[in-house]
Amino acid sequence: MRKIITGCLFVLVCAGISCADSDKKTAAQEESCNNPIKDPNEVKPMALMMRTMANYCDSMRLEINKGQTVDSVKYPLMPFWTAEPTDSSVLETLFFNNAKQFEAAYRQLMSNTANQKENYTAVINTCIQCHSSYCSGPLKRIKKLTLEYKSE
Repeated sequence: MRKIITGCLFVLVCAGISCADSDKKTAAQEESCNNPIKDPNEVKPMALMMRTMANYCDSMRLEINKGQTVDSVKYPLMPFWTAEPTDSSVLETLFFNNAKQFEAAYRQLMSNTANQKENYTAVINTCIQCHSSYCSGPLKRIKKLTLEYKSE
């Protein structure tokens, strides 16, 4: 009988200690939730614009696949080449030439509604071309934005 009582007391003491530690952990977890982790690499305006453009392209891809027409009111041209980049060494002639090609392809997409699949593909290809030379990190995401279609 004495062993049973001792065993029960031992279990109760262990449970009490465990609950006290749990309260400390909960307080620490709440503290960490109130102070979110900050990105050590400040996101630059060009990166933010490019992320927005990728979201636009994904939406355009879905609309074009449904046979809908995309327009520049819903998807405005974002002059990313004027924004501050993460790495300023990209601001060279080839980068600006790629940006001009992107702008031309974008304007063609928005002005020629008859060939939106081909023109959208040209826009995405300019993105792939530029990101093959500069900032290759987003290439995997960009390649997922391509359309699956056969030229008519």
